[in-house]
Amino acid sequence: MKKKIYLVDLTHESKLGIGSDTMPLQLGLIGAYCLQEIGDQVEVQLFKYTKDFEEAVLKEPPFIVAASNYIWNINLTSKFVAALKRLSPKTISVFGGPNYPDERDEQVDWLVQRPEIDFYINKDGEIPFARLVRQLLTEPNIEVVQRMELPSVHAVLGGKAYFGETEKRMRDLTSIPSPYTTGLMDKFFEQRLLPTIQTNRGCPFTCTFCTEGGKYYNKVYKSSLDRKIEEVTYIVERVTHTKSLRITDSNFGMFEEDVEFCRFLGGIQEKTGYPEYVMCSTGKNRKERVLECNALLNGAMRLTASVQSLDQNVLEAVKRKNISLENLMYVSDETSDTETHAYSEVILGLPGDSVASMTNSFKGLMESGIGNITQHQLALIYGTELNSEETRTRYGLNSQFRPIQRCVGKYSLGEDQFAAVEIEEICVSSDTLSFEDYIEMRRLYLTIGLFYNDRIFGEIHALLRLLNESTFSWLQLIHENIGTLPSVIQEMYEGFTKDTKDELWVSEEQLITDVVRDVDRYDAGECGGNLIYKYRSKSIVENFDVVLETAYKYLRIYLKSRDFSDLEIVSDIERFARHQKLNLLETDLVAEDNFEFDVQRLIHDPLYARQGGSIEGLRRSARLAFQHSEKQRTTIHREVEFYGRDIPGLTMMISRYPVKRF
Repeated sequence: MKKKIYLVDLTHESKLGIGSDTMPLQLGLIGAYCLQEIGDQVEVQLFKYTKDFEEAVLKEPPFIVAASNYIWNINLTSKFVAALKRLSPKTISVFGGPNYPDERDEQVDWLVQRPEIDFYINKDGEIPFARLVRQLLTEPNIEVVQRMELPSVHAVLGGKAYFGETEKRMRDLTSIPSPYTTGLMDKFFEQRLLPTIQTNRGCPFTCTFCTEGGKYYNKVYKSSLDRKIEEVTYIVERVTHTKSLRITDSNFGMFEEDVEFCRFLGGIQEKTGYPEYVMCSTGKNRKERVLECNALLNGAMRLTASVQSLDQNVLEAVKRKNISLENLMYVSDETSDTETHAYSEVILGLPGDSVASMTNSFKGLMESGIGNITQHQLALIYGTELNSEETRTRYGLNSQFRPIQRCVGKYSLGEDQFAAVEIEEICVSSDTLSFEDYIEMRRLYLTIGLFYNDRIFGEIHALLRLLNESTFSWLQLIHENIGTLPSVIQEMYEGFTKDTKDELWVSEEQLITDVVRDVDRYDAGECGGNLIYKYRSKSIVENFDVVLETAYKYLRIYLKSRDFSDLEIVSDIERFARHQKLNLLETDLVAEDNFEFDVQRLIHDPLYARQGGSIEGLRRSARLAFQHSEKQRTTIHREVEFYGRDIPGLTMMISRYPVKRF
């Protein structure tokens, strides 16, 4: 009789949504490889949702439970596994994943604090896990196997570490069977999860804030085109709840093989309509190749032009070389007249960061034309050089703790009931950035979220570009006058500031105590969401008329200060914006209006401004009709049905789907 192995990538669930909405690809790969090697002896099942796992465990506890360890599920998974081992003491537990220290002493301490873990697989897991399972099938004494120090297998027994040497990475990813075509992922197509694939592993860059910045992952290993074709074909035949596809590669679109794959994927897209949106992290080099991939997919890719900072001292401190501003401008120009969601990322709190460097990064990205800026907070995570004591001390990095969004909840396994809280440690000050500076840069980012991102006022940016004026200066004018803005906007800033401070704890232990006490509020969605998207969704759905009036009031004030008074075109673009953006999710609205200027060319033709165009050159009377396209109607109805119309649901939707497509 075959032994049961349960592979679990558990996700939190609450009114705000689920913590991780992707199919458990990495565990699927580990399971598929294990079945290839010893499938005559084991039966493998994958789990994402806690209720499914609880039901299976109560029916039949497994021989082995193997769990993924990410920052967003480690507490949840540990508590479920501990409860399982109380229920079934003979069940063997194996953990693996990137949320694990690199230093041996820290690894020992980490495992000692989690006695429910019998074995830990360090780094890539397919080969080490299959070897460990084979050994456990033949050796009934678990302590004997723990002392064997199998490659990439870590165990602590009686306070003593038994750590095997790290297994070499697998060079040919096609030697791992597909978890899709082997049927391991079939159940997830009915669970409203995003299909997820991986076409390569590794990253050639050495950023100190990233888990792939170390030597272990500095070579990129790939899978074959045939493998990718088989997986996508399998997915397309079964996917029903979503039109999105997630690709986990660190630099998708940067390699020649990606072009060939996108040519195939584009053909599938034309025949079936899937994928409509490709969630991926694109390469920061080879932008022409990335844009070619996007063109082959009819603009479906999410293009990342991440910089993290435009300050050279900051970049040197984190060992990063950036894409040039010229390339950023090229990406912006090539995508401004398309549905493509292009964005750039910055990280607040990096070594050497300051109000000046963050402000200049925002300004530089806007001047390059990037239409969406994502500001992350610096997370001090395991497996990164930046998390070391030496780096923390050198740059005076001070941290606080916060619950991870959508990763708090109440759960049970049989009679065992418990709360689970996932925590991240973030940098909130340094020797160049005070805590007050940190809060102010978060507030400035809210201004960008409300008035800039997703080209929410792209027509204003286009006009200022035509006039050779600064979009950032207009935004800064709004930001400097927060205290005089309409009360509903002031209340958003006050609420955001309070929420930003309230989500931080100095003590990890106190955070757990306080959050567990209020776990019902987190479970109900009253706490714990993404703050920027929360306030953006409130702005777009509840208060956009006031936000729009504010944007144009300060546009006129700014233009007057720059000696551009009474420009006729301002009235045109304001009316255009009202028709285009108010009541954004109401798909039956139709409007007509007369315009004296070619507003559409102003918005969609960035080269017109760069090549010396003028406002008078846009003078062309026309009557325009406004309505959603049939594709937009279908998309909006599908996404609203998927996420819901309340603020938590819309927050999730806006974080997953670019607003400019609506």
